[in-house]
Amino acid sequence: MYRKNPMKRLNLISLVALSAVSVACSPVAFDSSFNESASAQNAQLEKQISVDKLTPTVIVEFEAGRAGMSDLSKGKILGFLEAQGIGFGDDVEVELPTFVGNGGLNEQRFGEVSEFLQDRGFHVLPVVTKESSRNTLRVYFTKYVATVDPDCENGWYRPKGLGYENLPLPNMGCTTANALAGMLDNPKDLVDPNNSSPTIGERAAKSVEKYRTGASAGTSSSSDESN
Repeated sequence: MYRKNPMKRLNLISLVALSAVSVACSPVAFDSSFNESASAQNAQLEKQISVDKLTPTVIVEFEAGRAGMSDLSKGKILGFLEAQGIGFGDDVEVELPTFVGNGGLNEQRFGEVSEFLQDRGFHVLPVVTKESSRNTLRVYFTKYVATVDPDCENGWYRPKGLGYENLPLPNMGCTTANALAGMLDNPKDLVDPNNSSPTIGERAAKSVEKYRTGASAGTSSSSDESN
């Protein structure tokens, strides 16, 4: 009479149970979008740098019927310039009111504010606005602020669980992006760079040429003397 082997049946049941436990504990069981292998699409290390354009404003108030600025208004402008970090020679925009039907009062007020800024070394740009209030003029300053990818704000961390997928950590690239954003003198250069003059490259090349030929910076080469 044929008899079944109970040990073989037990081993088969154990194997099935172990497979079920492995599947339940695998990353796929917790995350259906889990990808077990890295690819060119999911292994990107790029971190974006966003540049936002901001226009802080200060309102300069005038007494009714008067064109001169009070000491309080002057102090308000100076505080605004300092708070925004506006440097010598920077562009500052001043609201340009209508000069019609005001007996020249608006023109005098615009000139008063513009002269106050120009005397302190700022470049004044008139700005025509759609809305304006009586007895006030607005002073604007346009600046650009660079911010790094939001993923970098959480600091360095390692995702929970084991990284079977062999993908880079989420913070890879944050250091480079932060370093670049910190080195920018003007973040505007990332979105609207200034056109460089060709003479800048010519001067740099001339310095390198003098260095290689051994000529000092204070001496002129024969080609320069011939010109």
